[in-house]
Amino acid sequence: MPLKKIMLTSRVFNAHQEALEYAQKNDYCGVEWYLNKFRLVISSEKQKKFFTELDKYPDFHFAFHLPTNDIEIGHANPFYSETSLKYLMMYIDFLQPWLIKQQYRPIFTMHIGANYISMKELNWSTTQLNLKRLGKYILEANGCLCLENLKIGWTAEPKKLIDLAKYAKINITFDSGHAASSPLILKKKITIREYINQLKPFIRYIHLYAYETLDTGRHMPPKTWEEIKNVWEIIKSLPKVRGITLELTILPELEHTYNLLKRYANL
Repeated sequence: MPLKKIMLTSRVFNAHQEALEYAQKNDYCGVEWYLNKFRLVISSEKQKKFFTELDKYPDFHFAFHLPTNDIEIGHANPFYSETSLKYLMMYIDFLQPWLIKQQYRPIFTMHIGANYISMKELNWSTTQLNLKRLGKYILEANGCLCLENLKIGWTAEPKKLIDLAKYAKINITFDSGHAASSPLILKKKITIREYINQLKPFIRYIHLYAYETLDTGRHMPPKTWEEIKNVWEIIKSLPKVRGITLELTILPELEHTYNLLKRYANL
């Protein structure tokens, strides 16, 4: 995967312009907006201001990580699941005037079973139906919905993740840190290569870092190139990946990981 597809997450920064200027200065190809932190606003004037900021960087690509903290479209409580779905659709409505002007389909990544919620609180059929509804809604707005693998729950199991993606006619964001910290990998039931290869036909986006801590959920950077070398060798051969976000949340860790890639990725 060429370095020209490397993006950064806005989680590191506190303002849109700060993220954009840093990305340009350091030769990233764009920004993935982390909407748990960078919430969209309902004011149409403020929405236009955000679009104007994005349009100042015509060579950038942008992606969006949909909110997860207070959202669960597969919740067994019909009120919670429907409210969650409508809330995400509202976000797409906010972005739609900008989306339809793009020459590419920006990626929208989302979670099912986020924040360690028990799968007992979710409903499989509701999850399928609402994923399909949201995927269609995003497609019609000129976006591409991708479901992310988490380290526990349904989406931590490649087969169930694929089943959801197939039913909903959506794609997958492969998160290397979640995979590395999943029981399947930690218990050596499958290798990381086998994990990725199962998902390969559906992967359109990548979150790259070493692993996610099991207790606090912190994204950890690789200490050395060897920690991500094998994953990089696999994902760079995936033909349909549109971007790779270095999903590190602390600036020195982001810079360290990017420097490793610039030094070793093309060897």
